[in-house]
Amino acid sequence: MKNLLKLLLLFLVCYLPLEAKESKKKVCFIVNPISGVGKQKKIEKLIKRNLNLSEFSYEVHYTKRPKHATELSHRAVLEGAQIIVAVGGDGSVNEVAQGMIGSQVALAIIPTGSGNGFARYFDIPTDPAEAIQVINGMHDQWIDTVKINQESYIGVAGIGFDADVSLAFSTLEKRGPASYLRVILSELPNYKPQNYELVIDGKPYKEKAFLICFANSKQYGNNAFIAPNAQIDDGFLDVIIWKEFPPHAAPKLVHDLFTKHLGDSKYTQSFRCQEVILKKPMHTLHIDGEPMDFDEDVYIRILPSSLKIITP
Repeated sequence: MKNLLKLLLLFLVCYLPLEAKESKKKVCFIVNPISGVGKQKKIEKLIKRNLNLSEFSYEVHYTKRPKHATELSHRAVLEGAQIIVAVGGDGSVNEVAQGMIGSQVALAIIPTGSGNGFARYFDIPTDPAEAIQVINGMHDQWIDTVKINQESYIGVAGIGFDADVSLAFSTLEKRGPASYLRVILSELPNYKPQNYELVIDGKPYKEKAFLICFANSKQYGNNAFIAPNAQIDDGFLDVIIWKEFPPHAAPKLVHDLFTKHLGDSKYTQSFRCQEVILKKPMHTLHIDGEPMDFDEDVYIRILPSSLKIITP
């Protein structure tokens, strides 16, 4: 009888605390230390203050090079993380998501970038403390992602003026909305629309365009709505062709971009589809704001309900 009581006491002292600890949800924070305007610099203190530590255990990793976030998120999936948190801008969120697509692991976002278009789509707070508190709620939903050759993305990709701006912006040491605006103003006067060949759901198109956007989400960031009718969970990709336009039309087009009326302009054309082929692009593309070059035809297709995301 005494031995039985000893065993019971040993169970209560040793096993139950271990069980409680193991029941906590494992969260992996992946931080881009150079994104945006520096909100991420105090992230570890904010996690301790705002994450529900009775429900979650966590670890923090910092990226050191391009694509490192994808490596870290993929490893976190294999090691049993239940939530992976991208701390950075749209490019960082995209890199983290690439290592998670097709898994059951949920993506959370603490937006610290210059535009934060993807976080804005879901009304995720731009205040890091409030964004951490969203994780505590554990409200999730499945969304579409996009495959572009061997890469993936979750927000917006494109070619043309926006890609040129992304390329110029990537070389700056100081980031932020003000820097982004300066790049736009410096690139615009000398930019010339280009000719493109597309195949949209099997139908060929030739177009001279200011830019072409392949949108899963609605906006670039900072409430610039390039695809105001896009839905991130409808199983479709929105292709926006912004045609060549005269200089006098620019102010109205910019106004439409920020008021969700760009689709009403005679200088834009939109398609809702599931697959696009961009024939042999001769210029840089951007994927969620990150410039990238392709040496062959670009195949873009929607992957319905392929990523779980934590939302408010």
